[in-house]
Amino acid sequence: MNLINIAQYLVNIIKYILYYGVGNLRALLKGVKLGVGARVSPFSKLNKAYFIGAAIIGSKVRIGEGTYINSGVIMSGEIGSWCSIGYNVLIGPSEHDPNKRTTSPRFAKRLNLPEGYTDRDIPMPIIEDEVWIGAGVIVLRGARIGKGAIVAAGAVVVKDIPPYEIWGGVPARYIKKRDISIC
Repeated sequence: MNLINIAQYLVNIIKYILYYGVGNLRALLKGVKLGVGARVSPFSKLNKAYFIGAAIIGSKVRIGEGTYINSGVIMSGEIGSWCSIGYNVLIGPSEHDPNKRTTSPRFAKRLNLPEGYTDRDIPMPIIEDEVWIGAGVIVLRGARIGKGAIVAAGAVVVKDIPPYEIWGGVPARYIKKRDISIC
C-alpha cells in the first residue's frame, strides 16, 4: 500500500464518519433514539421514528412515527408508522439485471458504463403501518407488506403480502389470517 492509497483510504473514512455523523445528528434532533452502531443517512426521511438500533439506514428510506428497527440494513423503502422490525433485517437491496452485458458493478466501471448500469429498475418496497417483521427477514424490492401483517423470522418476501396476514418461509407464503377481533 503506497502513500496515495493510504491518503485516499483516510479521506474515505473521514467522509464516511461525516456522512453518518450528520445523519445521526439529524435523527437525534428529530427525537429518534439511536442505539450503538446506528448509521443514518442524512438524506433519509424520519417522521418521528422511535428507535434505530445497529442498523444502516440508506438515503432513499422513509420511516414513520413510532417505528423501531433493531438491526440490519434498510437500503430503500417506505416504512409506515408503528412498525416493529427485528434483528438483522435486510430491506430493499439493489438487484442485478441478468440481461445486462455484465452483472458486476466493478467490471461495468472498467468498461466505462454508467453508474448503476448493472441494477434492475424495480420500485422500492413499501411496508404499511403496524407491520411486524421478524429477525433475519429479507424484503426484496417491488414487494408491498400490507397494514398489520406479520412476517415470520427468516422469511424472504418476494411479492405482496395482504393486510393482517401472517407469512413465512423462503420464499414467503401465506400461513394464516390474523384474528384481531379478540383485541
